Amino acid sequence: MADKVLSTAEKFVMIAHHPERGRFMVSQMYIQYGIAGAILLDMTLENNFDIKDGRLLLKTGRQADKTVSGLVASMISGSGKSGKPGYWVRRIAGRYNRYLRQILKEMEQKRLVRLEDRKFLGLIPYQKSFLIESYTRSNLIRQLKSSILVYKGASEENMALAGLVEACRMQRILSSDRGELRTIKTQLKKIVKESPVSDAVGMTIREVQAAIMASITGAVVAATAGGRH
Repeated sequence: MADKVLSTAEKFVMIAHHPERGRFMVSQMYIQYGIAGAILLDMTLENNFDIKDGRLLLKTGRQADKTVSGLVASMISGSGKSGKPGYWVRRIAGRYNRYLRQILKEMEQKRLVRLEDRKFLGLIPYQKSFLIESYTRSNLIRQLKSSILVYKGASEENMALAGLVEACRMQRILSSDRGELRTIKTQLKKIVKESPVSDAVGMTIREVQAAIMASITGAVVAATAGGRH
């Protein structure tokens, strides 16, 4: 099967999704913030943002549409705010179900997933997603792992996705070999720290990656503190 052109958000969902079962391989918290970060990274790579004083400014030429990026663009423009990346990561994460459904819908149109509508206890509707074929996911993981291990010369898209893998603790999905996994973890830390991409796009990628990690850390601390009461 020919390679499919995927967005960063679609790649994130493919990697995080179980290859056979209708569920994800990481916790909901990581899915929430990973989805939020992936959407913002897609919009960054599409040059939809300017960054000024650490704040994301949506470019006026960005047209709202029914794609997931279009929905987020509409939400940002409608808010009338120019928040820092962390602010938008949290805002999108809070509505992640809506955006995840749209991402899965777009993936269904590309024949990457099969969606099933179900009802919990026969009353509460929910949706299950299943990957249709394994080639795309396996090839995506292979290419990403190669980019991480080689590191130099990797594309902005792969470096952005690598940052999501690091932030959302998805390293074990890439490899089960202990030695290779250790190398992947070391390389990912280096990638996030050095962030080889440059200019405004690279700056925004770094800001978004940092916002994802800070938001996840804050959520973990809050959950831990809540569990002590």
